[in-house]
Amino acid sequence: MSSQSVIIECRDLDKVYKMGNQKVYALHDMDLDVHRGEYLSVMGPSGSGKSTLFNMIGALDKPSGGTVKIGGVDLTKQTSLQLAYFRNHHIGYIFQSFNLIMSLTALRNVMLPLQFAGYSNSDAEQRAAEVLTEVGLGDRLHHRPDELSGGQQQRVAIARGLAMEPTIMLADEPTANLDLHTGEDIINILRNLCDNHGVTVITATHDHKMLDKSDRILWIKDGTRDRLQKRSELDIRIGKVG
Repeated sequence: MSSQSVIIECRDLDKVYKMGNQKVYALHDMDLDVHRGEYLSVMGPSGSGKSTLFNMIGALDKPSGGTVKIGGVDLTKQTSLQLAYFRNHHIGYIFQSFNLIMSLTALRNVMLPLQFAGYSNSDAEQRAAEVLTEVGLGDRLHHRPDELSGGQQQRVAIARGLAMEPTIMLADEPTANLDLHTGEDIINILRNLCDNHGVTVITATHDHKMLDKSDRILWIKDGTRDRLQKRSELDIRIGKVG
């Protein structure tokens, strides 16, 4: 970690859904501090609350109770318009399914968030080319997603997430659809964001290789914080995490 200062503060975080007369907690009493420039991996079975936590931190949804603060900004007190601005300028997203627009080139896919933010076409194109080159796709700027491998598509997704120079990068199972070697390349790119750019990276993952690159690992069970461990406290071997 580049710094021990806290950038994300979650306190007593609840997300409740009603099913008939019953309340179902997707998150319950979640407390979490994430440090600036940290690489945090979030582990847990399907339905444990990982995606809900991501949505809270990523300003995509508001909690039913509790608070989420990023850089001192209480997201629970922001309007929809303020949250949209916050997302665009502070949060980068990497999705398991890449979520690229198939009819657009890599360059155009990465330009989109910049154009939404008000960049001129020429400035957006220059910045998009810079970040695509940074992730190793300088020679693939004008290729559409169907002309790229899965690993290359994920690099485009990372470049798109990086385009606005986010404070926080949220990555949802970023290596799930990739082969072993390509997955390791993606993990190293994410680790580089922390080490060389000071970006706070949070991943939802089942990939044990990613745990080995993490600073800390948060384990979620039934919407609650099960445990939070430093990488040095884990015994990570093939087929086993203890």
